[in-house]
Amino acid sequence: MVVRTEDIVVQAERIERPADAHFIRLLAGRTPRPRSTNVTDSAALLALLLANWQVLPALSPAMLERALVAEDHARFVRARLGVTAFVQAQIAGCAGFLAALDAAGIRYSLLKGAAAGCLLYPERHLRAAWDFDLGVGWDDLADAEAIALDAGFHQAQRDPERGRFVRADRALRAIVEESHFELGFLARRLLVTNLSDDIRAAIRDEPWTHQFWHDAETDAPWCYAVVDIHHKLSLDIELDGLLASSWHKPWSDGSLGVPDFAWFGAHLIFKLYWESVHAYGKGLYQYADLIRLVPMLDPITFARLLSILEEHNLVAAAYHVFKHLPRFGVRLSAHIAGFVADAESAPAGADPIDTNDLGDMWPKLWGRR
Repeated sequence: MVVRTEDIVVQAERIERPADAHFIRLLAGRTPRPRSTNVTDSAALLALLLANWQVLPALSPAMLERALVAEDHARFVRARLGVTAFVQAQIAGCAGFLAALDAAGIRYSLLKGAAAGCLLYPERHLRAAWDFDLGVGWDDLADAEAIALDAGFHQAQRDPERGRFVRADRALRAIVEESHFELGFLARRLLVTNLSDDIRAAIRDEPWTHQFWHDAETDAPWCYAVVDIHHKLSLDIELDGLLASSWHKPWSDGSLGVPDFAWFGAHLIFKLYWESVHAYGKGLYQYADLIRLVPMLDPITFARLLSILEEHNLVAAAYHVFKHLPRFGVRLSAHIAGFVADAESAPAGADPIDTNDLGDMWPKLWGRR
């Protein structure tokens, strides 16, 4: 049975803000060279942008007019509109759940892309993600899931053949959750009722957006809001420290629980490094978050960040991540540059496995060895 439809209204206007110039400059300058004369630099850049679609809402079409030929630029604009509307629907679809958590007195913190949108971007929907991640304490996990179900979400799993969510196999779900650090999918089907004509046309005419939108050829496309509730950051990293330092950031429609910059930075470095060394091409979009985070890392915050990384044996990961920031045109402050210089030499007698040092992930971000 497909997860039932819920009507929902979102703000779907286009909001164009200046793109992160450093991020675009690097993408345009380091796009892999075409292997075939039939593939242009413009097409390669568009492919890289679509692979890192999480930043599309924050990128200004005007900034890419010179980097993309007309056809590729038109595709970028359509893709950007489709993703932005998807994220806006996702945010609206999760709002009632987050408000109910607050009403129940459950301490939570947004994580990953949801946290980045709140902490680093002028509008939450300018940072996209497949799902909406948040963390709660272990003792609150069952209550948080019950609140999500009351808010219209369902225990679900993705049908890979149809790309849609179906009711979860509870036995399989229990097996997976027993050895994982988050609940399985909680999904809510959203029928968005106020998409503009431009956005409906973009969704209909750009097949790439159909991974987010279903029945895209009709006048009533719909999508999912998907929540992942974490009780750890990984199998080895507990959530207690992050929750203890989390805070509520005010917004025009209320406030949201978010991690402090030190814990957000530690989690970002962990995700960026481990995903990048293990999966070619994955994680480049997270540098767009890091570029925005670096100005927030004053000496005291950075010292706290390093203490978290040291506790979880992630100093080598931080070195490999931070050392590449100047490639984006980012000037490192003295305390961050000092860390990079000090960490360049591995501790005497250190074993790479013992220090979690799997080498430089930079080539793998670009799909190269």
